[in-house]
Amino acid sequence: MATTATRPRALELYRALLRCGRSFNDYNVREYVKRRATESFRANAALADVDAIESALEEGARELDVARRQATVYALYGGARKPSSMDVR
Repeated sequence: MATTATRPRALELYRALLRCGRSFNDYNVREYVKRRATESFRANAALADVDAIESALEEGARELDVARRQATVYALYGGARKPSSMDVR
């Protein structure tokens, strides 16, 4: 990150994406959201231009909004959460 002011915003966005991902009932969707967030943040970790960083954070915020809407839809129509053999508890 280019400035120290953007680091907390990026971490907050990353954590929010991971929290949102945990709200999905389907294991595959949960893992997709987690993987997508991690890959996006790793790809943008080397950005140095302030405008590029702001653009990446705005894109991440839009993706978070989409994920939250999808989580709501999945909760309405997805039924109860089914245990998966991949879930570690």
